[in-house]
Amino acid sequence: MVSPPFLKRHMQSQTNNAIGDKFNVLSSQDATTQSIAEHGIRCLLIFEYCYFLLQNDQSPAEQDVIPLAIKEYKGFNVAATVHQAVETAVQQYDHHVDELCQALLQVVFQNRMSHRFLA
Repeated sequence: MVSPPFLKRHMQSQTNNAIGDKFNVLSSQDATTQSIAEHGIRCLLIFEYCYFLLQNDQSPAEQDVIPLAIKEYKGFNVAATVHQAVETAVQQYDHHVDELCQALLQVVFQNRMSHRFLA
């Protein structure tokens, strides 16, 4: 049986390898509101896109879905857009949690990659 710490290290390793150094999994030492928000939004956008890829009649093999979604996340330049939007939201609403959450939710809606399947 695989122990949870091993599984966590394995998943972090796979994520780091697939996404690249710029998007490393956060450590507790460098976790800020902005970095946590960016990481969460990145995960939501990639997993949401994976869902739509798997619903497509010509979807890739299951093991290829996450790497493909990450590649397209980087290829669509979504990362830079998300970074800028999150940075702006945190600067404007950092101490107002309700407004910050609404702004971050808008970042997710505006940057989802699945819109190509919904058009």
